Amino acid sequence: MNKPGKKVILILLALVVVLGGGAVLWQTGLLPLVPGQGTDVALADSTAVEGSDTDKDDPDAEPEEKPIPVELCLVEGRGISSYYRAASVIEADRLVELVSRTRGRVHVLKVEEGDWVTEGQILAELENDREIIQLRKAELNLADKKRLVDRSREMLVEELISQQEYDDMESAWHMAQAERDLAGINLEDTRIRASFDGRITERMIVSGQQLAARTPAFTLGDFTPLRVRVHLPEAIARKVTEGQRVLVSPEAVDTPLEATVERISPVVDPATSTVRLTLLLDDSVEGARVGGFVKVRITTDEHHEALAIPKLALVEDGALRSVFVAEADTVRKVEIETGLYDESHIEILEGLFAGDFVVTMGQGGLRTGSRIEALNGDAVGYSQAPVEGNDPAAETGDLTAMATTE
Repeated sequence: MNKPGKKVILILLALVVVLGGGAVLWQTGLLPLVPGQGTDVALADSTAVEGSDTDKDDPDAEPEEKPIPVELCLVEGRGISSYYRAASVIEADRLVELVSRTRGRVHVLKVEEGDWVTEGQILAELENDREIIQLRKAELNLADKKRLVDRSREMLVEELISQQEYDDMESAWHMAQAERDLAGINLEDTRIRASFDGRITERMIVSGQQLAARTPAFTLGDFTPLRVRVHLPEAIARKVTEGQRVLVSPEAVDTPLEATVERISPVVDPATSTVRLTLLLDDSVEGARVGGFVKVRITTDEHHEALAIPKLALVEDGALRSVFVAEADTVRKVEIETGLYDESHIEILEGLFAGDFVVTMGQGGLRTGSRIEALNGDAVGYSQAPVEGNDPAAETGDLTAMATTE
């Protein structure tokens, strides 16, 4: 009897829960198919969604694009040259090592590094007492033979001696001359002399040093004039002519020096496929030192009044080169073909015209149609005012807008 009563109680509790939940849903308007606030809320939400879509489709509601600040330059004619650059060192006209021609101990040093010397000047002298005595002996012997020849000539005239005897006397005299000359050469070998006018760049011996034959003693340089030798590819060397002016920039000199192409080798080095050019520096140059590193700039081609733009304007994508051309307050990307170039500008062969304006700074965020603000517009003479004209498409758009408004 108790069990059916418990079932009734459970059923009644379930009904209370269901009815209570339905009442809550009805109050909130979430009960399906029940008119009330829920319907109004749903309609409001639907209206809000539709209103949102309408606002999105409305072009007037789009955020306005901010112009990108850029700098421009004018495409115009200018002279432009193509250069080839090479590196080399400054060389003296002559730079030689003076060596000892015989063995001996250094007796006298007469010059130091940096001294200017003249051709034939004695720079150092080895111990040569023996050679001096031998020369003196040879001179005395020569003088004796000379007296005998003079006496024999008189006796030959008086027929006191035969022709054969006179010839023997004369032969002995000539032999004494040769011995005297040989003794003089031996003495001269103990002296180290300057072979030309120049400056001592290095002293490699000291007083009292024992030298062997052919030991380097001094380095002598002739610095008038100075030269620079460079090696160019054959194709580049063909564009250079003798007498052409070039610029040489030593590391230790602030301003470039002028030089002249003195010689062009008639042959190509098979090992490097290059041609050697010898450049002659002006005699008046100051600050250039032998052995100093220099950079050489040689003009290989030149165009006058060529269309050119700064290199900064280039936008490179692999082998393609393009620029952004400014038109009113927007830009257009244009592919170009280039020619010669120097340190700052590049020649334009195709793609641009004189009077165009190209972007030189700020290209990073640009694309065709991007709005721009020319920061230097007044300086380069550029106006961002829209181009006025009869645009049929624009007129049609205006008529359509008017009809829609009506």
